[in-house]
Amino acid sequence: MKEDNKMNALEQWQVTLSAVQTGILLMTFLGALYIGFKQNEINDRLRALQDYVAVAAVPDTVNNVIKLINTGKTNVYLWGFDLPGNIQRFDKARLISAGAKDEAYYWINPPTFADPHKINFFDFKIYLTDEFGNKWISEHGGEATPTTVVVKGKPTPALRSIIWSYKTFKSEWSFK
Repeated sequence: MKEDNKMNALEQWQVTLSAVQTGILLMTFLGALYIGFKQNEINDRLRALQDYVAVAAVPDTVNNVIKLINTGKTNVYLWGFDLPGNIQRFDKARLISAGAKDEAYYWINPPTFADPHKINFFDFKIYLTDEFGNKWISEHGGEATPTTVVVKGKPTPALRSIIWSYKTFKSEWSFK
């Protein structure tokens, strides 16, 4: 009888030890699963940041144009834009290279206004695709203020532009 009690105590000890080991293994599995899930979230965020499209619009007062500079991480292709008095669509896209900073840009003429003698506020859109075929719209705005510049010794009316960027977002645009 005493041997049966010793055997039962040994068996109970083994069952308890197995239950504890199973619990530890289950917690380890759940911890590894959680870490893997979080790592996938981080990787998805990094990939989204790496492929993100961003275009800045800045005035070029020397040439009287608006520079479109790719500030994102992927090459973008300009298919057209909507400016007041200047709407254009291209049969072949214009490349705006990534990573080239201010050295590689595309330019567009500033908007035209019915009354260039008053302050004009305006918004404009740029239609883009990225290297992966995703379509994007980049929205910008600006202010054109009348001024006078001296050209060949004569005062000449001109517009001073301030340009800002609102946002760039994915959109299934079309020119139909």
